[in-house]
Amino acid sequence: MTEGEAIASPNPFHHLFTAGAQPFEHTINPEQHFVHPHWVNGYDHADGVHVDGYWRDGDGDTSHDLQVEDGGGYIQTNPDGSLFNNFG
Repeated sequence: MTEGEAIASPNPFHHLFTAGAQPFEHTINPEQHFVHPHWVNGYDHADGVHVDGYWRDGDGDTSHDLQVEDGGGYIQTNPDGSLFNNFG
């Protein structure tokens, strides 16, 4: 390997996010992963504000719960400690 050479390493958790998932139109990038729709349990913020549990499917509409086969889910950048390369 030479200095500056890119190392191609697939996401080691790829199978966890794609097992049983329907195909979707996105090129797999080792710096990103697919998040399946899922339930988020309610929680309390440090300032005491309570947030009720909700279904997270990526469309921003909590009144309509999408499954993967209905178009639910979304692409997310992998955690890397940098806020400058996250999706908006």
